Amino acid sequence: MIDIHTHFFYEGGHTESFQNEADLARGAPVKLTVSAAEFDAAMQPVDRAIVLACRALRVGMHQDNNVIARFAARSPAKYVAFAGIDPCEENFMDELEHCLGDLKMRGVKLLPMYAGFDPRDTRLNPLYERCTREKLPVLFHSGTTFCRDAPLRFTKPTLWEEVAERFPDLKMVLAHLGHPWEHEMVALIRKQPNIWTDVSALHYRPWQFYNSLMLVQEYGVWNKLLFGSDFPVTTPQAQAQGMRALNKMLEGTRLPRLNMDAIEQVIERDSFKLLGI
Repeated sequence: MIDIHTHFFYEGGHTESFQNEADLARGAPVKLTVSAAEFDAAMQPVDRAIVLACRALRVGMHQDNNVIARFAARSPAKYVAFAGIDPCEENFMDELEHCLGDLKMRGVKLLPMYAGFDPRDTRLNPLYERCTREKLPVLFHSGTTFCRDAPLRFTKPTLWEEVAERFPDLKMVLAHLGHPWEHEMVALIRKQPNIWTDVSALHYRPWQFYNSLMLVQEYGVWNKLLFGSDFPVTTPQAQAQGMRALNKMLEGTRLPRLNMDAIEQVIERDSFKLLGI
C-alpha cells in the first residue's frame, strides 16, 4: 500500500482559527496536531507515503518546509516529502528552489482554494516549467473544504484542463476526487493522460463515495485513481476498509455493485512508479 496524501501537522504549523473552523465543520473537536510516533503508528500498514507540506497563509496554514523535510528524512526508504508552496507569497520561487535544491523534496503541494489563487494563473508558469523539466509531480487540493475564506471558484476540476493544455507533460494529481464535482473529475482524468486523482478522505461519506466510484467504473477510469488517506483526518487503514465495505450497504437492493478487484488495484497501486518518484 502506498499513501500519496498524508500530513504531519505539528504544533504551531497552523493557526487557532484554522483549528476552530475544522472543529465547527466536524461538529466536535478534531485532532489535527500529531506526534512523530502517532504518525508512524498510523502508517504501519503502508509501504511508502508522501508527506505533504501545507502553505496557504490566507487560511492559516503556514508549515515550514524545513520541518517537513526533516520529518520525512527520518525514514527515507518509507517517506517522501513534497514542498508546500503558496504562490501568493512574494518569494515563492525562491522557496521552491530551496525545497528542491537544498531540501531535496520530490514534488510540490499546492492549495489553490486555501491560498486564494487560480491554478491557471500565469504567475505559476515558472513553477510548472520547473516541475515539468525536473519530472516532478504536483499534487493539488481540489474539491470543497470547511474554510470560509477558501474560494470555491478556484477548486473545480475543469480549471486544470487549461494547465494540462499549456504543460502537457506535467504530472498532476488532483486530490479527493474533486468532491462534490466528481463528474468533472472523471471527465477530466479520462481525457488528460498526465492527470490523476486520489481517493483521500472520502470513505466517511459512503453513499456519495459509492456514487462517485460508480462514475469511475462506468467511464472506465479506475486506472487513474491513486490511494491516499489525508492523515490525520483519517487513516490509511480506515480509508482502505471503507472502500472494501462499500458494496455491503447495497445488500437487499438491485443497485449495481462496484468492481472489488478494481478497488483492490487502487489500494495496491504503485503510485510512485506512475508519478516517477
